Amino acid sequence: MGSADGLDRVNAYGDLSAFSDADLNDIAVAAAALCQTPIALVSILDQDRLWFSARVGTDQPFGPLANSGCGQVIVRKVPVVIPDMLADPYTQKNTLVCGVPGLRFYAGYPLFDAQGRVVGTLCVVDLETRSDGLSSHQKDGLAALARQSMRLMDLRQASVTQERRFTAQKLRSQRAAKRVQEAEAERRHALEKYALQQAAGAAGGIGIYEYDLASGDITVSPEVCRIAGIDLAPTLSAEQWIALIHPDDKMTIPTLNRILEGTAPLRLQYRILRASDGKERWVLRQGILDHDEAGRPIRLIGTLQDVTPERNATARLTTLLAIGDALRTAETRQKALQETCQLLGNRLDAQRVGFARISMREERFTVEQSWCAADMPPISGEFSFEAFRHTSDFLRGGSVFILDDITHTSWMSVEQAAYQSVNVIAQVLVPKIRGGDLTGCLFVHSSQPREWTVDETSFIRTAADRIFAGLDEWDTLSRQELINHEILHRLKNTLSIVQSLAHQGFRGVEDQSALTTFTARLIALSSAHDQLMRRNWQSTDLASLTVAVMTPLGLEGRVKVNGPFLCLGPDTATSFSMVLHELATNALKHGALSVPAGIVNLNWTVTGYGPESAMMLTWRETDGPSVTAPNRTGFGIRLLQAGLGHQGKTELHYDPEGLRVEMTASIISMASH
Repeated sequence: MGSADGLDRVNAYGDLSAFSDADLNDIAVAAAALCQTPIALVSILDQDRLWFSARVGTDQPFGPLANSGCGQVIVRKVPVVIPDMLADPYTQKNTLVCGVPGLRFYAGYPLFDAQGRVVGTLCVVDLETRSDGLSSHQKDGLAALARQSMRLMDLRQASVTQERRFTAQKLRSQRAAKRVQEAEAERRHALEKYALQQAAGAAGGIGIYEYDLASGDITVSPEVCRIAGIDLAPTLSAEQWIALIHPDDKMTIPTLNRILEGTAPLRLQYRILRASDGKERWVLRQGILDHDEAGRPIRLIGTLQDVTPERNATARLTTLLAIGDALRTAETRQKALQETCQLLGNRLDAQRVGFARISMREERFTVEQSWCAADMPPISGEFSFEAFRHTSDFLRGGSVFILDDITHTSWMSVEQAAYQSVNVIAQVLVPKIRGGDLTGCLFVHSSQPREWTVDETSFIRTAADRIFAGLDEWDTLSRQELINHEILHRLKNTLSIVQSLAHQGFRGVEDQSALTTFTARLIALSSAHDQLMRRNWQSTDLASLTVAVMTPLGLEGRVKVNGPFLCLGPDTATSFSMVLHELATNALKHGALSVPAGIVNLNWTVTGYGPESAMMLTWRETDGPSVTAPNRTGFGIRLLQAGLGHQGKTELHYDPEGLRVEMTASIISMASH
């Protein structure tokens, strides 16, 4: 031991404090008196030391086990008497023997515990040698005192154990009472927090649930009951909740085994059918798993939220985007109407959606297109204002006409027969106003009474605006196409007149080559106009224009075209058509295309970016007759040298192997002129 008062130490045999008792001191006194020695000790083994739990004649609390008489007693487990410790080979090295105080005589008896182990000794020590040792009377008395010491220590140990057990029990009771108080405080806090969460959840439309995986009971907040349309109840069974799930979504609900395995999704959206009214609602279920000490899932705790409005808003936005795509990509006006009406009908779960043109002069509705559900007959043809007098008067004002149930709308009784003939009980009509005139309407029909919500009517109005804008664009394109065809027709008539005048002017001329050249140039100019007309006289591209010029000459296979898309404005397209025609006819007469093996490569590239971007075009003839520079400059040469005029630069190279023409021009200038 490190100190005399270290009673909390534990040796190999138990708690040292169990061997500390005032009665042991009396036994030490009795042993010293019996054996007439100045020193008596009750020693307890403490690892490699001896702790003196009772002592007479010394203040030393402990001593070393090595080279001591007690060490011999403990090792041999029998009483040991040493008449002269200085002469004994085992004890003579002990510092208390060979030094101060000079111990000489030793007699010790072992202390046995209940298991027969030696836990210490009762010994007497003298400063004088005793050749006769102890008398038999002293030996018997010392043995009795050793047994009495052990009994006292056993009693003390039992008392200490009992005392500590009582203290531990008292501490456990106090801790249990404290835990009960803390648990009660936590329970009150949890109830207050739960009530606050329920109030906050109800305010935000969020319910709280706790699913006991063992019992199958689901503890729910009042908001969960409101969302599900059931009577208020603190708990539901798993079977009751599953019965509310939409039949088409039951397969998406994870099984109990998946939840226990930890593979089930903790965030899930699905539909339920409200118990109170049978309406379909989308719910978002979120949760976390609570586990026991062994790590097994025991509860699923989370929230339930009605996300039907958000879901509908997202779906309607998606439908509006799809309507825009259909209007933009449809090949015909009728196809655009057919696709948009179907999209609108499916989203609203309506029986019929369509568009009717309106003639205010003839006072007639003409159904241009309609989509119908499987249980609704289609409608077509014309309907007079007279049969739908109130409806037509309402549409004239430009307002959306909403009808939930015509059979319970008294002021519409005169039109009930007309509506019944087309299987309409509820409807929404959106008028199409153009230039202040009523020109059409979008209709959404239901064969059953229907309470149209604000969200639904707002969505119908937004969809109608997009459809009407698309129809106006189709009408504008149709009118523009008619105008373009008329312009092209008149332009071709003008070119024909010019051609006739040329023929009249060259009638008496023997050499008709000039007339042929002039006529070909008119045809090239007409090709450019054809390309521009197809794009509303706005622009064309270089590749398409090249094909249009080469095809009438039969050269589309002998002129190899390669280059990126390049936009040409109206003026540039006209100039390019004349240049390309001149190059092609020159190649047919004098260049590479005048022989069967000759070919022409027409390549262009784009360099630079933004305002600095430029076109580099090369017309290269190969495998034709040898080329030399012309002696004179005719109209064709001047036309080629002029190239694209102020928009670019043209260079003619009369290489012996074939004509090479290089042209450069600004990309922005070519596209804008």
